[in-house]
Amino acid sequence: MLENPAGRTIGGIRKALERHSRRATASGLQAVLADRIDFLNPVHWDALAANASFFMSRAYRALLETYSPDGMHPRYALVYRDGEPIVALAAQVLEVSGNQLQSLPDSRVRKKALQSFKARLLVCGNLVSSGFHGLAFAADVDADMLWHAVAEALFRIRRADRLCGKIDYVLIKDLDQVRSEQARPLRQFSYRPLQTEPEMAMPIRPGWKCFDDYLADLNTSYRGKARKIIKQVAEAGYRVERNADATRHDAELNALYREVEQRASTRLSALPPGYFGALASLAGSARFRCTLIRDDNAIVAFMTTIKDGDRALGYYVGIDYEVNARVPLYLRLLQCLIDDAIELECVELSFGRTAMEPKASLGAIAQSSHVWLRHRIPVVNALVREVFTRVQPGEAPQRRPFKET
Repeated sequence: MLENPAGRTIGGIRKALERHSRRATASGLQAVLADRIDFLNPVHWDALAANASFFMSRAYRALLETYSPDGMHPRYALVYRDGEPIVALAAQVLEVSGNQLQSLPDSRVRKKALQSFKARLLVCGNLVSSGFHGLAFAADVDADMLWHAVAEALFRIRRADRLCGKIDYVLIKDLDQVRSEQARPLRQFSYRPLQTEPEMAMPIRPGWKCFDDYLADLNTSYRGKARKIIKQVAEAGYRVERNADATRHDAELNALYREVEQRASTRLSALPPGYFGALASLAGSARFRCTLIRDDNAIVAFMTTIKDGDRALGYYVGIDYEVNARVPLYLRLLQCLIDDAIELECVELSFGRTAMEPKASLGAIAQSSHVWLRHRIPVVNALVREVFTRVQPGEAPQRRPFKET
């Protein structure tokens, strides 16, 4: 029997009305909103953030407020149930224009559309880091309640922000497969999941005590390629300096970082000078590493590593592209990330989301990642859902660089 299109439409309208009614009905939760982390109850925030990401710590949030990208404004919430804190939320509001998306695939229609594109975003998460870095949950509360609290807090922030302008999109980033499944209650609030480029991550084997141990586990072909990269950088007259002083070299690091940032397809938030040095001082040697590649005249590449829980994150990279065209600087930096992860005694290394091929060749495996998105206008939400279900991230390569066991 054929499905009745009118019935399907009426059913969709009924569900949309039910979702609107749920959003417009008070949940009984209480919330405190703030524009600065220092305005919130520090004991309550710390209790929730204790087992969450380093990027949710009050010290880091205050640092990011001091070294905030232009046009990015922090927003925070603490959500309570019966007077007990259950959710800590960190977000940013920013305005995005077409010139920040100019590197998208070229077409006359797209360029014309980008010229007039402008939107205000409310992003739950950290725009200057990749990962689940914008939420901390109480341990003894079920997922439905927690995600209801997240949706309500973001709704309240969006409504409270109207004096500064209407927020067009609300985005929650970056959820792995497990967290994205747990976030399904967000559908009741018209959020929809969007699969993004996968995170490339590699387990750190317990037997690896140094980089040579990693090399020993590679098969002959990949080990030869790894050693060739090391040799090429050295023979070109460049040396690797690990555990470098990022504070001392902050200006040079920021200049190299901006060379990479200016080539990115999406440029939402450029970090200002001073950020890397301040981060190094805050995180300390127990959490932070900076690797330089240089000769006697200049630094030509750098990469930083952050220890976040038991994971090492390849955080930011800067490269002199002219030198990189003839010397494998980037590939050498990726090797140094492995060295950092081993030295920091991590169980997993996240290489990030781009350049999947060389990362897979080092041993990284693709892990799915999602954002959840909604528009303030219900009709646009339907369009967003239709468009995004047609968008699929590129398939990550699979490589087998290690010896067969």
